[in-house]
Amino acid sequence: MKRIPIIIDCDPGVDDSFAIALAYSRPELEIVAITAVEGNVPASLTRRNALGLCETLGINCRVGFGMDRPLKRPYQRDASDTHGKSGVGSVVFDEITLAPDPLPAWEIIYQEAVKHEGELVLFAVGPLTNIAMCLMLHPDLPKHLKRLVIMGGGTFGNVRSTGLKAEFNAWIDPTAAKIVIEGTEVYMVGLNATHAAAVSVSDFDEMIALCGDKYSSGLVRELCRFSRRNHVENGSDNNCIHDALAVASLIDPLCVGFEHHYVYVEDREDAANVGETVIDLSDTSGKAKNCHVAMTVDKKRFADLLKDMCRHYASL
Repeated sequence: MKRIPIIIDCDPGVDDSFAIALAYSRPELEIVAITAVEGNVPASLTRRNALGLCETLGINCRVGFGMDRPLKRPYQRDASDTHGKSGVGSVVFDEITLAPDPLPAWEIIYQEAVKHEGELVLFAVGPLTNIAMCLMLHPDLPKHLKRLVIMGGGTFGNVRSTGLKAEFNAWIDPTAAKIVIEGTEVYMVGLNATHAAAVSVSDFDEMIALCGDKYSSGLVRELCRFSRRNHVENGSDNNCIHDALAVASLIDPLCVGFEHHYVYVEDREDAANVGETVIDLSDTSGKAKNCHVAMTVDKKRFADLLKDMCRHYASL
């Protein structure tokens, strides 16, 4: 079976960790690089977490460090209330010995895209700063990609200062989101899709049981336990495994249904809805459709993929 080469650009992050673990459990996917950006927690932590996840899971790929701040605005806040102070919940990495690639994230992305001659799928599941940098330095990037899938945006948001119009990843760096979403064809898995695919408490219980007590499944088991606990006890949205749904959309095309629409990103700092991905759902703007927007999900199929992931690590 010919494997699909993928890169995961991320800000690990509990749901980023789920996304990486899910991708690595699939025989049809080959992770060729993981690149880190600021986001859920500061870059100093997302970089360490990217290395720790690769070393713990045994992923043999390039690990690149990307931007440590948005393109224009300051890095304003993290999401440690959802992801834990370290960014990966209750997971504790042993001493990390893996070294990062000497090249910056955007150069790794471009190199691998060119190398794989149009077969590479790029997942961007954090703020889009690294991807925007790559596009600015290498405007021909899109022609070398098979698909660019982002987790971000959606028909509603989760940033209170914007009246819940902007989603966190887009809001952290709206300039980068604008460059990427308005500059190339994107598959956008937003909050409306990830919330529709929320994992139930009973599914978490089954996932934890499937992991068993093996060392090989320890990381995934801890992610499940933390997500269940933080959702039930603190009312967080850890039951929405946002970033893993983006990966699932490639693994099982029936898991996520996309509609083609025109989307623009509000990046003016004086706008009340800065960071919003404004979607022309009625197709009345007259603008060319530029974004495949996730609008439907099969919640059971997604949960089944997560359970298969747990079985995989428990079988090692």
